[in-house]
Parts: sequence; C-alpha cells; structure tokens
Amino acid sequence: MRPFIAQISRDLDIAWQNRQDVVVMLGFFIIIIALFPLAIGPKSAMLQSLGIPMIWIAALLSSLNGFDRLFAQDVRDGWLDQISLSALGLGWYAVAKAVSHWLTASLPLLLITPILALMLNIATTKLPALMTALLVGTMALTLLGIIGAALAEGARRSSALIAILVLPLAVPVLIFGALAAATDDGIISPHLMLLGAMLALLLAMAPLVAATALKIGETESGI
Repeated sequence: MRPFIAQISRDLDIAWQNRQDVVVMLGFFIIIIALFPLAIGPKSAMLQSLGIPMIWIAALLSSLNGFDRLFAQDVRDGWLDQISLSALGLGWYAVAKAVSHWLTASLPLLLITPILALMLNIATTKLPALMTALLVGTMALTLLGIIGAALAEGARRSSALIAILVLPLAVPVLIFGALAAATDDGIISPHLMLLGAMLALLLAMAPLVAATALKIGETESGI
C-alpha cells in the first residue's frame, strides 16, 4: 500500500507545482457555464430545464484537460520503467494516476458546482442528486481518460486522439448522469445505479487496459 500512496503523493506534488493548469481547467468550466445564460437570455424556466445537462457537458469537456500529459512526463523521466519493475506494478500505478487526477481536476469542479447551479436557477432540492451523480460520473470519466491516455501515449497529437477515444465512450456516462440529477426519483435513482455499475465496470477494466497499453508502449519504445 505504501508505494500506492507514495505515487499519489508524488503526483499531487507535481500537480501543485503546475497548479496553473488546474486554474485554467477550472476557469474553462466556469466560462462555459457563465456564457450559457448569456446565450439563451434570462429565461428562468429554460435555465432550470437545461442547467443540469449544461453542467454535465462542461464537466465532461473540462475533465479532458490534462490527460495528454498524464503519462508523458513519467515516460520521459524513465519513471514508468522503474514502476514496471517495482512492487507497485502498472495496474496500481494507473489507479494511483486516476486518483490523483480526480483530486486535482474533478474535485475543484465539484466544489464550485453548487454556486454555478444557483446561477443557473437550478432548484436547491436537486443539488444533492446533482452532486452525487457528478461525484460518481467524474470518477467514471477519469477512468475513461486513463484508458484513453494510456492508449494514446507516444502518439502525435495525443490530445485529439484521446478526445476521439473518450468522448464516444463517455456518452452513456453523460446521459445517465444528467438523468440521475434531473429526475425526481431521489438521490439513489435507477439512473444513478446504472452510473455506479458503469463506474464499477471501469474500475475493473481501466487498470488492466492501461497497464497493457503502457507495457506495449514500453516494448515498442525499447525496440
């Protein structure tokens, strides 16, 4: 367990050194949502009906930021070669990367969401369901991003390739997440259960896929 915690701590230290990237991502999230009321005008009913999907779209687009650099520095520094020979292993390394990326990229979005939801005239009674769905959904999006980043590592224009890989797979997360927050089925709704099932599936698949992709990438670079 110590190597796992140490990897997360290392990634968090690097993220703190590059905290301007987090500020840019958070600013991008806020700008998307802030421009939305200006585009459709001060129509309270329309804002209430479209506010939750808009938050989800903004969260999805913002979560893509930084995935292209997720493994790049470790590959250049030779850290990935050391990880593959260590007790941690590439699978747990990918999970640690997912945890640290979620803490630095998605957690700030969750913290600012209640304020933005009020700006969009979203009823306060929907906030618990919205926050719960975003909590589960952003974790699923992070695992999808880990898979995309591992598959695209070393490729030219990796950011565009990651978007092509992740966005189609993220559509079910977007749909179930928006419905879980918008319907009146309570916090633990059927849509949230489906979203949780997707998270569980990704949690089982993402480390294996990412580890295999990174191992293949190491082999090809060694050749």
